[in-house]
Amino acid sequence: MLFAISAITGTAAAAASAAYYATCAVRSQWLGRTIWRGRTDTNQVALTFDDGPGEDTEALLDVLEDLKVNATFFMVGRQAERYPDIARRVASSGHVIGNHSYSHPMFLSRSANETRKQLERAQQTITRTTGIRPQLARPPYGVRTRSYFSAARSLNLQTVQWSDTGFDWKHHDAERIARDAVRRASAGSIILLHDGDSAGKSNRRQTIAAVPLIVAELKTRGLEIAPLNRLIEMKAEARLATEQTNA
Repeated sequence: MLFAISAITGTAAAAASAAYYATCAVRSQWLGRTIWRGRTDTNQVALTFDDGPGEDTEALLDVLEDLKVNATFFMVGRQAERYPDIARRVASSGHVIGNHSYSHPMFLSRSANETRKQLERAQQTITRTTGIRPQLARPPYGVRTRSYFSAARSLNLQTVQWSDTGFDWKHHDAERIARDAVRRASAGSIILLHDGDSAGKSNRRQTIAAVPLIVAELKTRGLEIAPLNRLIEMKAEARLATEQTNA
């Protein structure tokens, strides 16, 4: 009897562990194709910013302009509505824009219908506001479900996670954010930072202060910051070339 109970408990634990990995692990491919790193045979990396636009986004844009850096902004649709002029400035500055849902919910607790509406409404809002229709998506908290992938496919959205992060949601100072962001950064890295706060409780001044430090350190390593869509296109091109060679 005890053996049977132990076996059942072990099976349940294994199932829970597998479910967590499938939905929450950044690199998991179990439920759908997810890009978490770009091509590794170049010297290029990408900077990405989530949860904006917000009150600090313009200051970040000023810094990126001074550094001549192109980044990617995964926008929350509701934030694009609140700050339409800033959202348009992101677009006019030539940065890549992605879909980060409409109101930043945890998809794990949302129905298939709600999940689809979140992505659809964000897509419509961001397109209407900026004139750019996102081709990339990053789910809030990095959590993906079968319903999320179904909705993303229907909107022709490619899912992109990250390989490195500055953990700037933990209220660290600029030096700590920069150190964490580049600790393991190498060719193909996709670095996660934030220009907004989905809960509206924190500013991103330390993140903005960290950006020049991040860029400087990457340059000392011989790494160039490239647009995320270019990093992904290069990866797709490499895969196509391999397929043709093996044909």
